[in-house]
Amino acid sequence: MSGVTVYLIRHGETAWNKESRIQGREDVPLCPEGLEQARATAEKFKNVPLAAVLTSPLSRAETTARFIGEAAGAPVYVEPELTERDFGSVSGKVVDIFNPERYAADLEPLDHVSARALAVLERYARSLKADFAAVSHGGTINAVLWAVSGGEIGSGKTRLINAGINILTWEDGIFRVRGYNLDTP
Repeated sequence: MSGVTVYLIRHGETAWNKESRIQGREDVPLCPEGLEQARATAEKFKNVPLAAVLTSPLSRAETTARFIGEAAGAPVYVEPELTERDFGSVSGKVVDIFNPERYAADLEPLDHVSARALAVLERYARSLKADFAAVSHGGTINAVLWAVSGGEIGSGKTRLINAGINILTWEDGIFRVRGYNLDTP
């Protein structure tokens, strides 16, 4: 199989992002600035050939994905495996996002988050054999970056920007990080 590019995009900003509040699986919508970020990121995909746009079912990601799908002329598919990490009892609280385990023991394990997200990305890479985008969340994308980079970047190390673009390549059954926190595809 020749290489497939996966554009892994964080949703636009929410009011809780502004407050540094952990959203987890709470369905917090995009704020006005987040809507603008999502539209601006979508415009950058206007001339990028995408076979599909995948999205978490949470509205902040789905709204961002729908803008991108419309701009790229690609179908949008909701994939529950791309939802945010379950932050358990720290969801809704302001805590150190780089070390949430310090505040709660009931968080979804990082290896579980990365495994479920990578499984859906691999499934689409194998079936589409074409470039695609996936819109998700800071915790989930960081877990993926952490797993793919062998812990060099991602969870505990990387603060992802809202509506930022992270690029993975899939070739010969292996994901590699090509870039992260980018503002263009």
